[in-house]
Amino acid sequence: MEWIQGRLWQVTVVAMLGSLVTVLPLIWSLAVSQDFWSLGPLGEHWELGLTITMVGLTVLFAAFFLLFSLMRAAGRAADLGYGFLTILEVTTDLSRDTGFLLQGKRHYSRFRRDQRGNLVMARLTGAVLLLVSSLWLAVGFAVAVALAARGVIGPRDVWFFTVGPSVVFFVTGGGLYVAQAIRVRMARLAWLSDDGVGGWSVREDATRWSKSLDDARSMIALDAGAKSQGRLFRNAALLSVLLFVITAVPIVTISITGTVGPILAEIAIPQFLRVQEMAGAIEPLRRFRVAPNPSITPVQAGLALNNVAFVGLVPDEGQLELAPTRPFAEHWFPNPGIFPNIFQEDVARDLMLRTDGGFDSDELAALRQAAAHPGQAELEILAHAAEADLVSTRWQVPFPDTLSMFTIPLPHFTEIRYAALANVSRAAVEVMDGDPEQAERTLHQMISAGFLLVDHGPTLIDNLMGVVIVGLGGDALEGLYEVRGRTEDLSTLKWARESAAAAAHASRLGVNEDDIHTVLKGIPNIVEDETALRGLRWEYLATFNMLAPCINLHKMVFGPDETYDEWLLRSKAALVRFPGEAPLFELASSGVTNLVQEVGTLSRILTIVLGRQTKSGSCATFISAFETYGSF
Repeated sequence: MEWIQGRLWQVTVVAMLGSLVTVLPLIWSLAVSQDFWSLGPLGEHWELGLTITMVGLTVLFAAFFLLFSLMRAAGRAADLGYGFLTILEVTTDLSRDTGFLLQGKRHYSRFRRDQRGNLVMARLTGAVLLLVSSLWLAVGFAVAVALAARGVIGPRDVWFFTVGPSVVFFVTGGGLYVAQAIRVRMARLAWLSDDGVGGWSVREDATRWSKSLDDARSMIALDAGAKSQGRLFRNAALLSVLLFVITAVPIVTISITGTVGPILAEIAIPQFLRVQEMAGAIEPLRRFRVAPNPSITPVQAGLALNNVAFVGLVPDEGQLELAPTRPFAEHWFPNPGIFPNIFQEDVARDLMLRTDGGFDSDELAALRQAAAHPGQAELEILAHAAEADLVSTRWQVPFPDTLSMFTIPLPHFTEIRYAALANVSRAAVEVMDGDPEQAERTLHQMISAGFLLVDHGPTLIDNLMGVVIVGLGGDALEGLYEVRGRTEDLSTLKWARESAAAAAHASRLGVNEDDIHTVLKGIPNIVEDETALRGLRWEYLATFNMLAPCINLHKMVFGPDETYDEWLLRSKAALVRFPGEAPLFELASSGVTNLVQEVGTLSRILTIVLGRQTKSGSCATFISAFETYGSF
């Protein structure tokens, strides 16, 4: 019994400390409404939040371990024959004077038997209520998370459900304990002022206690309580373990999962703005675009690009990509792996500079084959198109249920780059055939086709291909100006391109993907911005919808709010221009829902904690896809 004396208070203090450290940061993140793009109160400092929670859980574990040990020791005391109330009185005996209180000794002699009984019950009740208060903060929060995720309570209710009962228990228990302490203090002061106190002897009192213990039972304020076996306290020990599991599992789960949003936001938000910078650098070449032909429909332009993408290729059967409507079995060049070298940085400029006789017979034959290739007609369609529907002419729509925006087949970057060099080859042949004016017009058409991809491509790869094509066209123009001796035009073009590149780079200084908070805050506006790259807007839409359910603890539990839904509606109105793009929007909005085929361990636990959410984009669904694929 000596080890458990007053031990309940140690459990209470440690439990209260652990609960406060664990719960307060989490309830702040959970119950306070956040902007739908926000990473939460701690922002990108998720390590700090996770560390605080883990420290708090460690302290809380110590409290539950002490409670478990206390209940086990109490069980052994019960097995030895001590009564229930005696054991409880010993565990709550913080001042180590409950024995005097029960017998009415020392200053407790100033209280009647029934008054002493009330003081003992006030001590017991107050101590138990304070213990319940300290434990309820953590246990109540874990229960509140489960109820909130299932729509039973709202954000404000989380505060009341978690903090409210704990405060009531604390005030009630503390009030009872303080009230009896004040009465005891006043009685002690009065007793110390009595004349007879000087004759009191500890030894005599101890002797008297030993001799009259059995005879004094009728005077004791409360009896020892019912005799019971230790099973009751051992069950209480097991209950303490169960309470810790009920508390720790939800807290650990949401704490770990709550870091997924910030971590993946830093990883999964690709460095898209670099492509936007590259697009800004090519803007001086936009003045070379040819006049659009209004008779060319967006679908015709999309089909032309798809035909160009499959030049020299055989489409795979059963793939999501549509087969070309006009297939070309022959490649642009007879030996594409040898000449021209598509990986040479200045390949387009070099081809134009060598038009004065710098090609051998094989290279000249390759240039003429590319110049006369029937696929050149498709490039002319692209050059004169005002818009392009690249979704319904590239992929089979509607998309299958097993597809996501992150597993959709990518455009054929290499083949389209070869097509651009075939266009440069055509201009080179026209120069060598004595028609430099037509060569310049050919390069203008190439630049126009590139801007079509820059302005209307639904993926960032499309935009990047467009930037590359326009850049190749600009390089080829510089080479044409140089070989023709047009030094002033060459100087002006170089100055314009270099100035635009410097301006585009300067505009991004201080705004980059490392500042994830700024990037996330800007994503909703970029998606709606008609002046931003369309591929950038589509990619940001898909990536943000992937992260949105787990982006902060509030959204993880309560889901996206009406501001998020309103943004999606505005985004759809801003992005979808053709009927074929509507399925792409649905695909981008679905996050990774369609990728989920297996349920991983963490997602299974998360589903138990937060409930089975079947709506598109739930955090459990996202975690399942991440556990299955490891990345997107």
